[in-house]
Amino acid sequence: MLCARSFSSLSISARVALSPPATYKTLCWTLSCHGPMVTFFGHEDRRGMSTVKGLYSTKRMNPLPQKSASDDDGKKGPQRANGEDKHDSWSRLIFDYSLISIPQVLDHSINLRTSRPGTEIKVPYELTLTESLHDFWQSSFHSQDRVHTSTPFARALGLQDRVMPFSLVLFLTSAMSHEDAAKVQVGFGKCVYCWPVFAGDTVRKTFRVKSVRNTSDGNHSIFNFSCNLINQRGRVCMTADKRLLFEFPVPESKVTLLPDESESSQLFRDHLLSKAHVLTESHSLTALHRGSLILHTLTRSITFAQSQQLASLARLTHERHFDIRKYDKKTEIYVPAGLVLGLTVSAANRDFHEALHEEVINVSYVHHLHPGDVVGAFSYVSDVNENLPGDLESVTVRTIGVKNIDVINDLRDVSVPMELLLTDKTYTKSVDSICKSLCPKLFNKIVAVVDRKIIRQSNRSEVFLL
Repeated sequence: MLCARSFSSLSISARVALSPPATYKTLCWTLSCHGPMVTFFGHEDRRGMSTVKGLYSTKRMNPLPQKSASDDDGKKGPQRANGEDKHDSWSRLIFDYSLISIPQVLDHSINLRTSRPGTEIKVPYELTLTESLHDFWQSSFHSQDRVHTSTPFARALGLQDRVMPFSLVLFLTSAMSHEDAAKVQVGFGKCVYCWPVFAGDTVRKTFRVKSVRNTSDGNHSIFNFSCNLINQRGRVCMTADKRLLFEFPVPESKVTLLPDESESSQLFRDHLLSKAHVLTESHSLTALHRGSLILHTLTRSITFAQSQQLASLARLTHERHFDIRKYDKKTEIYVPAGLVLGLTVSAANRDFHEALHEEVINVSYVHHLHPGDVVGAFSYVSDVNENLPGDLESVTVRTIGVKNIDVINDLRDVSVPMELLLTDKTYTKSVDSICKSLCPKLFNKIVAVVDRKIIRQSNRSEVFLL
């Protein structure tokens, strides 16, 4: 079947039979489509290319007679030597439609323009996690916490094996293969590690729209999704709120869904607290106090190859992570948001050793991170709660990830404004305003602001040096 769109043009190769005699040739036709009519330009015969033009109906594929100047005078049109009208030659064109292929593009993204709070998106894909994935992640993101690196330590805590790192599980939980229409990820809300994930587990995920709103310019919309990662036994392992920016407005909605019971589950945390008596020797290196501002010495970058590999492992498909033909690798390709979080917290993790469990309160992405950018971090401890079993303590901390800056040397003598460390308004415009007026060295350098709560062994006894 010959298909064509109105008011468009395309070129195809068609094989036709010219009779008599029957001679096959490959012809190049240019089609101009106007409603149900198709105009064919360029008719090649044995004598070469001529300028004969014929109009064909897409319904009948029969030639429509054209009037000549002589027709208007009531005279017959020009005749061939054998008595045939010149238009009759078109009736002998026989198309072999098997040689015509009309391309199409399959769209796997979800149409969110009509989605409202409560819309559920079930992802049909499943992924079996392996030890190699665990090791690959830790080769990119520093961690010395034994619950993630030591099988004997994990089993002493009543776990079957070492646990997949929090940032890796969050990356898998929030990765959406259908968000190709999204412009950028704005941030995360509350993220809870409800149940431990181990190598060998097979996970799937579901997403639910919690709220939608338009931006102040009226041209964009922000969707807040509830993301659940579920293992092969049907147990919810992690819940996370994820905010995405889309380049289209939506009907306003004031509805915000209440959290499910699974979103507040803390079975994993409670299990670790119940094993506090097993932790007889603290491995924490430093004591943490409320109001401390810590400049972290670790820095790390992620290459374009690493970014592509990790994005593919999480089944991300957004062109901003891959297409260097369309986007410049150094200025327009984005490192996925989950990896930005991983780089930020891994830069700080050594100074919070030894962490057993963490929970994200909020994450705001301020500026884009590109492959090759070097990420460092500094943290502000806003609260330390020692009213936990054994030698455990809960630390509430804000970690700020920065790019392409020497944190130790450039910020050692800089007064970091308290407004930056305490504000709840961590979106780009607010953060840039604070930095521009109070701390210019950080202007356009902040990639993420991460508020989290860490349960760790406190530094209440002598420890060895790593």
